[in-house]
Amino acid sequence: MNNVSLMGRLTRDPEVRYSANTQLANARFSVAVDRRLSKEKRMEAENNNQPTADFINCVAFGRTAEVIGQYFHKGNRIAITGHIQTGSYENQQGQRIYTTDVIVDQFDFVESSNSQPNSGSYQGYNNNNQSFNNNSFQNNNFQNSNDIHKSNDDFGMGDNAVPTDIDELPF
Repeated sequence: MNNVSLMGRLTRDPEVRYSANTQLANARFSVAVDRRLSKEKRMEAENNNQPTADFINCVAFGRTAEVIGQYFHKGNRIAITGHIQTGSYENQQGQRIYTTDVIVDQFDFVESSNSQPNSGSYQGYNNNNQSFNNNSFQNNNFQNSNDIHKSNDDFGMGDNAVPTDIDELPF
């Protein structure tokens, strides 16, 4: 299983680019994530000039990349769920460089409404539940989550549900 959940602050503005062939957006950014340290360990690390945060490189694709590029800036808090992807390339000096990125599958706005417009979470194009989910960045299958909750069947019993007499309930 390859799942990652992060919450932290952007260390720089996202860099949004579009691929030449498909015009698919991709956004690269990094998130500073505090390490889970006790108050004493954190103070000790800070006094010894040791890091208390990790800087995680992230990549988003498609509409997810566009929304992140539009609404997030250096210092904004973000919550991300995604998966790790490793890769490598050869630099100009001929050295093999290895990379590790978190591919963003879903993200949430974490800032309060006072510190960021359109705060809360972001779900596709639904403003009621605003958590953004990138179902597939490779073939752009973006779905409007409004269709998911259209059923009036609150308890999953179907249209043939027999009403329960209130006097028969055990509570």
